[in-house]
Amino acid sequence: MTNSKSKTACAGGFTLLEILISVGILSTALVVFVTAQGSAFLASERGELLNQAVFLAREKMTEAEIKIEEDLAKSKFPDDSEADGTFDEPFDDFRWKQTIKKVEIPVLGGGEEGENAMVATYAKNVMDEISKSVRELKVTVFWGEKDKPEEDQPQLTLTTHVVKLK
Repeated sequence: MTNSKSKTACAGGFTLLEILISVGILSTALVVFVTAQGSAFLASERGELLNQAVFLAREKMTEAEIKIEEDLAKSKFPDDSEADGTFDEPFDDFRWKQTIKKVEIPVLGGGEEGENAMVATYAKNVMDEISKSVRELKVTVFWGEKDKPEEDQPQLTLTTHVVKLK
């Protein structure tokens, strides 16, 4: 009879080994959960910064397009140029760079003789005219550490082309 009492007394509780295993499983689950939450927070922050950069780049792009349209109304077409700056608060952590440049289209098959030379000359003339009437407008928004070189900073670039039809 004493044997059955000791069996029921042991069956009613947990052993130290069972408690240690369950604490180990629980702590592992908590570490995984906290790591996942940290990653989700960082991804959310990156997403928010990228979203802000998109809106800021679009704002700068629109300003540049309006300026070009005003100049076109005055029969001016922009030459190659670069500009940069920072945004006003609360976006003073963001910086921008804008470039306008002529579009250069290479002509292939240039040095041949005869009929092909005439086609190459004609193609070169067409490409030169296109180059005179098309500009590439590029706006890049940077954020992060200002001390780093531009290529090492997080950035977003928008590019469009403006065509002078007259």
